[in-house]
Amino acid sequence: MIVIETQRLQLREMTPADRPALCRILQDSEVMYAYNGPFSDEEVDEWLERQLARYRQYGYGLWAVVLKATGEMIGQCGLTLQQWNGREMLEAGYLFQRSHWHQGYATEAASACMDYAFGTLNSPIVCSIIRDNNLPSQQVALRNGMTRRPGVMIKHYRGAEMPHWLFVKPRTIRTVRYHAPCGEMMLGAVGDRLCLCNWTQELHPGRVEQRLRTILKAQFEDCGQILPEVLRRTVRELDEYFRGERKDFDIPLLLAGSDFQKRVWQQLPNIPYGQTVSYGELAATIGSLRSVRAVANANGANAISIILPCHRVIGSDGRLTGYGGGLRAKQYLLDLECTECTRIGQTRQLSISQINNPQN
Repeated sequence: MIVIETQRLQLREMTPADRPALCRILQDSEVMYAYNGPFSDEEVDEWLERQLARYRQYGYGLWAVVLKATGEMIGQCGLTLQQWNGREMLEAGYLFQRSHWHQGYATEAASACMDYAFGTLNSPIVCSIIRDNNLPSQQVALRNGMTRRPGVMIKHYRGAEMPHWLFVKPRTIRTVRYHAPCGEMMLGAVGDRLCLCNWTQELHPGRVEQRLRTILKAQFEDCGQILPEVLRRTVRELDEYFRGERKDFDIPLLLAGSDFQKRVWQQLPNIPYGQTVSYGELAATIGSLRSVRAVANANGANAISIILPCHRVIGSDGRLTGYGGGLRAKQYLLDLECTECTRIGQTRQLSISQINNPQN
């Protein structure tokens, strides 16, 4: 089962058939110098069984790292729960065949595992516990944005005392600016999922970002010129939308809000392109007819504009109502989607049954 895919690699669950490749890693003395020597056959079997047990118990563990180009297993990388001086932490670990060192595979795989931890497992922090003399592994951690924390933990293994250092990376929301025809937007991703597509000139500046910081326990970080894949996809799909070439989006999302807010947001993509509903009708779709104001507030708290199309929700009298990006942006989006309309009152509204059954 493929769990993670990067530009050059696939990470999947190991199986007993991977034992020969695992031996080439765990029984190489140079690879295993941080463990004070290579593993025996019995230790390899125990290692493999431990990963299989982790998959069953947690849904993750150390995964096989496979080259896309050849299908060869060249290493293992993944996430495990480890102890740091009595504290349980989620660790990104990696071991690669010596013949595939110095090609950036460990950095690529470990970075993807950290994204998985933040975006899929919702972990606020990831660590790597690395032996003090394991300089290559420390360099991988540093390249992936980890920093060393003060302190040392001594592990005892095969009769030796092994000092280890702690490297950590807190969850970050990686951001990039997007210049839409009707205003500037901020895009943000945690790991491999989009959590932010918001207007920089919003109605209440900073409110959405502060809520994301609090709920996700994350800080914002500008991507610069190197965008993660999910942000590249978002930019591409937004470009297609504004050119009139795309009606639906295919972006993995991370919703940060209350259960009620998520119920509202999850209904928004069911409003078809070019059509609108009222707040009351939206409330009816979630079985909460008396919660029109709460639905309106949830709609206003949507952090993923356009992709979750809150601009398609209007007043019961057909008039535009508040919108985070401003009413001009809302009108622009509705006109883009329904070019034959010159006023919002001419946009056809949907019945509740059509929202709940968008295929109709």
